[in-house]
Amino acid sequence: MNRPVSPPDRSDLRVLIADDHAMVRSGLQRIIDSEPGLCVSGQAVDGASTLAWLQAERCDVLLMDMTMPAPSGPVLIGQIRAQWPRLPILVVSMHHEAAIVRAALQAGANGYITKDSEPQALLEAVHRVAAGGRYVEPRLLDAMVFAPPAPARQALSPRECQVLQRLAAGQSNSVIARALFLSEKTISSHKTNLMLKLGLENVADLVRYADQQPPVDGPTGEPSA
Repeated sequence: MNRPVSPPDRSDLRVLIADDHAMVRSGLQRIIDSEPGLCVSGQAVDGASTLAWLQAERCDVLLMDMTMPAPSGPVLIGQIRAQWPRLPILVVSMHHEAAIVRAALQAGANGYITKDSEPQALLEAVHRVAAGGRYVEPRLLDAMVFAPPAPARQALSPRECQVLQRLAAGQSNSVIARALFLSEKTISSHKTNLMLKLGLENVADLVRYADQQPPVDGPTGEPSA
């Protein structure tokens, strides 16, 4: 956990930023600290440090990524909601998929905005959830309205289906990475996205889900775009 450099004004809303990328945290802090009445009280780099910070410090609004080191995503949101039922949670994510937005909101998030949004939209979202409201980026809301939930398997990308099938075959991250000409970090990201889209809590659940699915048509070793 990173401690604030100087104590904030007592009247300011204290914002905790939870994201595993330093540049993202820095950018969000500049935006938040530029807004009168808001201040960043701290930063967390993963789910565990987020929970530790909330246990130790006052926080009025939490900005959190969906894909930090565990716990993350809906699991982390659910844990926070169970302990701090009134804490406003705004997800700030790179993911635009309706299934992931739904998963965050169903877990208890008060709002969802993407990282390519304008700073003013972020500030509007922070103020909205801090006041007890909800905020979903308009284009994401439109996608959720006009794209009803598809069967889970149909919601997966071709690459995610490849990873899922190889998980069902018992292959490790390193084996899958070599077969698909990707890095192990990329495979880990695909597994995280799969858990988010499928509403699963951990890798063991994902492997069990994969084992129960019918084979994907086509060769598993042929990389797709």
